[in-house]
Amino acid sequence: MRVLLTGAAGFVGRAALELLSRNHQVTAFDIKAVTGGERTIQGDILDYKLVEAAVAGHDAVVNTIMAPNPTYGPDGPGFTINVRGLFNLLEAARVHGIKRFVHTSSGAVHTGYPTGTFLANDLYPLKAGNSYSLSKLLQEELTRNFHEQHGMSTAAIRPWSIIDADTMVTTDGSPVKDFSWGTIDRRDVASSLVCALETPGITYECFYVTATPGGYKATDVARTEKRLGWKPARTFDADL
Repeated sequence: MRVLLTGAAGFVGRAALELLSRNHQVTAFDIKAVTGGERTIQGDILDYKLVEAAVAGHDAVVNTIMAPNPTYGPDGPGFTINVRGLFNLLEAARVHGIKRFVHTSSGAVHTGYPTGTFLANDLYPLKAGNSYSLSKLLQEELTRNFHEQHGMSTAAIRPWSIIDADTMVTTDGSPVKDFSWGTIDRRDVASSLVCALETPGITYECFYVTATPGGYKATDVARTEKRLGWKPARTFDADL
């Protein structure tokens, strides 16, 4: 497949670029310079004309753009990047007839539910607990709408606490102090995106991904493994 990978220079995006490039023709898109890809576009996801030009000629879009954690306050760009940026991608995908859209969402779309609620792929309505999770909630509502209104096949992957298990840092570069039930390595998030891209028959579906014993109790990650044929390569001993 000809795949546009957005956020390709990011924490998950770098791993996704390596995995996708094994079997697909990938164009790497990011506001930062991307290394390691044969076809790259450096640009801003908020520039719709650039995004539409980037989407043209592809069969699928895999989105891994995640605005940095400290940028979701009233004066930060994180909310706009997540919501407006994803709208630009989806609209460009609609214009160019993209048939498969894979989006990196977050378990944060359910943080508004009480502690102890079993977090399932079909738990709805979504409930946000803060500005970051609200931006992820709105992203999923956008993907849901584009599927319902335009028939776009969409998969939303829901990780929680993403780390790099080799360097033991989080998405913002902070050292990992301990593991939570939602811990997952960035490369396993990337492999779930690839599986979602390649799994046939997806209409609109959401998939929890975790890599701990607690994750299997808190979410329906077992369904993800069965539906996508995915398993984390790195696991962590964290319970509820």
